[in-house]
Amino acid sequence: MGKNAKNKQNQLSEKMFDATEAQLKRYNEEQTVQRELLQEQKDKYRQFEFKNPYADMKNQFAGMENFYEDMQVDMRAANFQKEQGQQQRANIMQTLRGSAGSSGVAGLAQAMANQGQLQTQQIAAGISQQERQNTIMSRQGAMTLQQMERQGAGQADMTERGGAAMVQSAEMGRQSTLLGIEYGGMAGANAGVQSAYANQMAGFGAQASMLNSQVGAAAQITSAGIQGATSMSDRKLKKNINKIGESPSGLNIYSFEYKDSKYGRGLFQGVMSDEIPQEAVGTRDGYDTVDYSMLDVEFKQI
Repeated sequence: MGKNAKNKQNQLSEKMFDATEAQLKRYNEEQTVQRELLQEQKDKYRQFEFKNPYADMKNQFAGMENFYEDMQVDMRAANFQKEQGQQQRANIMQTLRGSAGSSGVAGLAQAMANQGQLQTQQIAAGISQQERQNTIMSRQGAMTLQQMERQGAGQADMTERGGAAMVQSAEMGRQSTLLGIEYGGMAGANAGVQSAYANQMAGFGAQASMLNSQVGAAAQITSAGIQGATSMSDRKLKKNINKIGESPSGLNIYSFEYKDSKYGRGLFQGVMSDEIPQEAVGTRDGYDTVDYSMLDVEFKQI
């Protein structure tokens, strides 16, 4: 294999190695960043404070006042009945006195006065019953309003606490989601590092493969009568010699065949040993050899 081809393969190998090194460095940096972010999110998740929004709940109906506990009995109706009985007894006594000779007119007047007084007391008793009923209804209405007010306050408090619980649950869900995202980022960074390592190993494998190819090519050349990068280039061993070009340094390039097939079969490309710098010329078996690694001409079968 010629010097130029070797140089190209070496350059390609170096580029592959540099690329995998850069990729590995980039993913190592990303892994460090993701590890820090993950640790920060784990700390937040660990420090999240769970609160019971119902911890200080109180009975909204505790201490309610019984509006009926101080109710009093209206005695006017009872007193009226008592007085009515007394008046009836008085009338009986008056009737008896009239039979004994008292004035009939005076007795009639007294009876009419008594009747008026009874009527007044009956009216007062009716008014008293109405007032008592109004008081009961008023207190019942006040109690109903108070119950409704306290029930509304309790419902509002429960609604507010339920909202607080929902907010806390949402915050917990958000922290869990963020933690999952950070775990995903960390997993991606780890995968990137592993991929970079794999690419690097692949680069090493490719480099080894190219080296093996070079060794195989050298062995193939050796099997054709060429050892290493040195070939049998004595003009006396060749036939059908034709100039086909020049190298960048001005060396003539020829096509030729070997007279003896032990040095190779078919048409080859190379130089003549008597036309090149003598530091690249050696001898073997009494014939000139050429070290093509010192020239800018590639020896190959064409």
